[in-house]
Amino acid sequence: MRRLIQVSFLTFIVVLYGCGNQTSGELTGVQGRGKYFEPDPYGMVFVQSGSITIGPSDEDMTWVQNTMSKTITLAPFWMDETEITNNEYRQFTEWVKDSIKRRTLAKAGIDGFFKEGDDYDMLDDDQRPLNWATKIDTKKNEDQKEALEELYLPVHERFYGRKEFDTRKLMFKYLWVDMNQAANPRNRYDYQKKQYNGFVFNALGEKVELKDRSNLIMWDEVPAYPDTLVWISDFSYSYNEPMTSMYYHHVAYDDYPVVGVNWKQATAFCRWRTELLNNALSGARDPIVHAYRLPSEFEWEYAARGGIANTKYPWGGPYTRNSQGCFLAKCRSCLRRRRCLLCA
Repeated sequence: MRRLIQVSFLTFIVVLYGCGNQTSGELTGVQGRGKYFEPDPYGMVFVQSGSITIGPSDEDMTWVQNTMSKTITLAPFWMDETEITNNEYRQFTEWVKDSIKRRTLAKAGIDGFFKEGDDYDMLDDDQRPLNWATKIDTKKNEDQKEALEELYLPVHERFYGRKEFDTRKLMFKYLWVDMNQAANPRNRYDYQKKQYNGFVFNALGEKVELKDRSNLIMWDEVPAYPDTLVWISDFSYSYNEPMTSMYYHHVAYDDYPVVGVNWKQATAFCRWRTELLNNALSGARDPIVHAYRLPSEFEWEYAARGGIANTKYPWGGPYTRNSQGCFLAKCRSCLRRRRCLLCA
């Protein structure tokens, strides 16, 4: 019995030793990485892969003879089940407001709102990471209250004397890596000279010498607050003033789709949404996810058709109304002007 235990123990040691990364002599890959199961994004639905016919229809008599339709294949993707609501987009604007407050307090010399560390000391105040653990308390801290006064509307611009945050100051700055310029062969790293040799265009459109990877990091700064005046500017004679004055901020419209968001703002929202989730995943030591983005034109149409192909409208019929005379298309004005926002 003792001999059997010894043989079993030696066998276990040999097997364990043979499963190592470098000692077995076999190509086994890096061990201990675990398995990855993509989490279901909250509020999104999974769209399976498939094909869609794109191009002019038989009703486009001008181009139907010399511009042929073609079939393309789409990879599976996630997409928001509904348009981004006012309350969901408000989470973005409130985050931007909170970050601006914290950076303003830090620049005013109030401790606790910048992350501390040797790695951060060399960064400018506009680039230094914020410390979100420090609480903002303007009721008990007069220094904080005084430092934040510049973020509110000046007295002569206030309506009935209401103290409100100046939404013109809600500017969101985000970063991305310019993969196209990085992939250019002339911009590759020269391992013999140990330097970069090319030139790139920075975020301002200026041609600069490529010295290191930082030259490939682009940035943009956009106003985060939606254009709440689109109700009047887009529909001048429809008496949309009630929607203009209350649509975005009033709780009654929390579940309505956000409007007045242009393409750059929608792109910035997707970037923020990605970082919001990835920061939470990184904090829990979980793998991060692919970046959220706006769906392509083909993904939009493919998802909207719901599996119904080669029909004039996504619902399958040739008419815009049902048998009761009701329009089958919803939010037509928003879709026509691309005012609604979805992520994929």
